[in-house]
Amino acid sequence: MPHRLHRPESLRALVHDMVVKAGWTEEEARETADHLVLANLSGHDSHGVGMIPLYFQSLADGNLSPHSQPQARVETAPFLIIDGAVALGQPNARNAVDRAITMAKAGGVAIVNLLDSHHIGRIGHYAEVAAAAGLISFYWVNVAGRPPIVAPYAAKEARFGTNPHAIGIPVPDGEPLILDFATSRMAHGKARVALNKGEPVPPGYIIDAEGRPTTDPAHVFASPDHPLGALLPFGDHKGAGLSLIAELLSAGLMGAARIDEKPAKSWIINSLFGVLIDPARLEPDAGLRRSRIESYLAFVRAAKPQDPANPVLAPGDKERKLRAERGAAGIPLDDETWSQIKTAAARHGIDAESY
Repeated sequence: MPHRLHRPESLRALVHDMVVKAGWTEEEARETADHLVLANLSGHDSHGVGMIPLYFQSLADGNLSPHSQPQARVETAPFLIIDGAVALGQPNARNAVDRAITMAKAGGVAIVNLLDSHHIGRIGHYAEVAAAAGLISFYWVNVAGRPPIVAPYAAKEARFGTNPHAIGIPVPDGEPLILDFATSRMAHGKARVALNKGEPVPPGYIIDAEGRPTTDPAHVFASPDHPLGALLPFGDHKGAGLSLIAELLSAGLMGAARIDEKPAKSWIINSLFGVLIDPARLEPDAGLRRSRIESYLAFVRAAKPQDPANPVLAPGDKERKLRAERGAAGIPLDDETWSQIKTAAARHGIDAESY
């Protein structure tokens, strides 16, 4: 599928203007645009600006509203529990994490549970936000409001969402470690990117509705042409086990929307469970923290690579490299994704080609 390169600042301005025109505030629009474009810059196109048409479809369907107001259920340190009210996800989750950061800095730890938000985007983003504030963070997220899309280990049909997990560890005066992954072998959004590009996915990632292996990403999207198949969990029972834990921690314990509940609407709902820790409470000497982390990272990166062209990396290295490359060269968007963005923008009187 052909693609073209887009300047990050142009995409950021386009998304910002679309979100404002649809009724959200300037602050909400900036957070959403910054989040989505940074995902593209980081190489995570599955969670980038290509999500905007889905958000605007949810808005058109009446499933997403600029007037939704999240409310705190509990805000007594170290606990922060917020009813997300299916509000726009990126500002919703950023607000929850920012409040948890304030709590963790004051008391050393915060436990945050954001319930029933609209799609909150790339979970590693929030690990980066916490790391920038000097905090360690762990996040587990579920996906609800749509049919299950990930099969348990040894199953022929889906029972989980892609249920991502992220961990961030700050390095004093250095770049943080950011581990961020779906518990499926690929994110559902990456299958969408492959579908829009007209490309197959690698073998072993998808099964069709009969449980047969396939490389056609169309099988994990609703279609009158075939019943819905499933993504497979990464690491077999390991990814499936983490997916189950993410579902229960983020949503199941607090009664938020779960993947096993037949949705009355078709939307993307996320609940997030997070733990934020001030590492200074573990080791007050920042210099020692840095030297201990960096000495071990040097040991890891010095391992002989299987392919000399692909050196051994630590979590977050690849994203930082891509940000520099795409920041200079531009963000590639396939023609189908760009067409979907233009259509969504045009419904609100915006000409995407003018950006």
